[in-house]
Amino acid sequence: MDFQSKIKILKQYEVECFQVCFYLIGEREAAHKAAEETIVDLFACDSFWKADNVMRSKAIRSAAFRHCTKILKQAV
Repeated sequence: MDFQSKIKILKQYEVECFQVCFYLIGEREAAHKAAEETIVDLFACDSFWKADNVMRSKAIRSAAFRHCTKILKQAV
């Protein structure tokens, strides 16, 4: 899959990703950072690109949880 196709697909999940991060963190700036890190992480993940829409949503939530947890640990 080429770069532009990946960007187009990731844009479809951008809002969902931010919503998950904001729900978990509860603070806009930190949620934005976590969502950005999640999207970058998934861009490089081969299994994300081979998955269907349902599995991609699950991957978004899972990666978002990981990045939110990391940010929350750093805040303590």
